[in-house]
Amino acid sequence: MDVWHIVGNGPGELTVGDNERVIRFNQSLTLNASTNLTITNSKVAGLTNGVLVQGKMPDEQFTERLEANGKELESLLGCKPSLGLLAIKTMLEYEVAVNISCMALLPSLERPQSYSEKKALPAAYHNWLGERRLPLLWIGDLHWPEFLLQVPYQESASTAISADCFLQLQQMPTLPRKEARQLWEELSKVSYQTWLDQASCSNLKAVEPLFYISRNRHISPNWWIYDNQLSIHVNRLQKILAFVQQVFLFSERAKA
Repeated sequence: MDVWHIVGNGPGELTVGDNERVIRFNQSLTLNASTNLTITNSKVAGLTNGVLVQGKMPDEQFTERLEANGKELESLLGCKPSLGLLAIKTMLEYEVAVNISCMALLPSLERPQSYSEKKALPAAYHNWLGERRLPLLWIGDLHWPEFLLQVPYQESASTAISADCFLQLQQMPTLPRKEARQLWEELSKVSYQTWLDQASCSNLKAVEPLFYISRNRHISPNWWIYDNQLSIHVNRLQKILAFVQQVFLFSERAKA
């Protein structure tokens, strides 16, 4: 069986076997001698839409499969998928082994304090909670050691409350900014166990849109994504919810 190794642009350990075919993103095909295939997004490639594929493809329909899967994933996520998720879903359609490195589908949303508050982080345009939700269904078919999250660090003073945290989070867009800033900080300090106790498939999915911005709107209601100070709490809560989602969905699968 052929082995394909999908290599992200994030941190992590990378060991490529002699028999593995390597896929990379937004890089020149000649940049790394071990790379067999590159996928570049439209912005980097200078295209009006779609992706640029260069190198040895699994078959002649690979580009068409990427396009079809991109549309399907966008409908499931509410925004365009990352190239990493798109490549994973597409490679799973082939009878090959798929290894993944340097990718966790959870980049930081914490902004540098000098960052212009009129500019979004590149990572803010993707629904990372949604992007992790889908592979949790496929993980058994992948060799992806960096995907599974460890228990997030929590201060000893982490808050445990009985209020409906998910409902409070969903109400964030309707709140005055001062009140919303305070609530983001409070919710980011709630213990992951409290979030897990309150978790359901519906409320986990319902809060996903609060953690990314749409490319199709000139002004985003998710103003906190642009707030340098608040991004610390937004990023922390996204990581907590990603871990909660992982534990919850694995638990639900075990019950089935």
